[in-house]
Amino acid sequence: MKIYTFPKSRSLRVLWALEELGVSYDTVRVDLLNDNPNVTSPHPRGKVPFMVDGNVSVEETLAICLYLCEKHPEKGLYSTDLKEKSNINSWLSFALTDLESPIWNLLKQLIFIPEEKRSSELVNYFRKESEKVISQLKLDKDFEWITGNNFTLADIFMSHILLWAKFCSISISPTINDYINRATNRASYLKAQEKNNQ
Repeated sequence: MKIYTFPKSRSLRVLWALEELGVSYDTVRVDLLNDNPNVTSPHPRGKVPFMVDGNVSVEETLAICLYLCEKHPEKGLYSTDLKEKSNINSWLSFALTDLESPIWNLLKQLIFIPEEKRSSELVNYFRKESEKVISQLKLDKDFEWITGNNFTLADIFMSHILLWAKFCSISISPTINDYINRATNRASYLKAQEKNNQ
């Protein structure tokens, strides 16, 4: 299995899922920001992550992660129980729409656009939208993780996006900060991060 990656990108989520699942894989680092790349992604739009597993190719982060989880249901990262799965899916949907959208747009302004070309209006707008959605986030104090006491795919997506929020200096409650720290101190995250940044 090959995963096409780039440091500090969403490919980390795929590697994290693979580490949680205990699946062996190889990474291929793409020259994503190079005008004359030596290594390109097979993704139709040149993006990462991209997965090749035998005769199966999958693009887009969530689609890859779902493929991996459904291929290895015994690992429990994505429940086969319909009720539990619906809860995981609800959090995944929230993570990729309400939560990630303003944070990713803020991150793009702060990281990929030179300071002299940034729009202060957009920065302020996306910061307020990010703060608003995070202020609405309530974690169940009786749960260790986002959907219960088992770490799931929803935790990978939620904690990684919330980590982006911290990077953007968005105000985070102690409870959410503790959740992020617990997730990103997992051995699977640390190993995935190391491999993704190579």
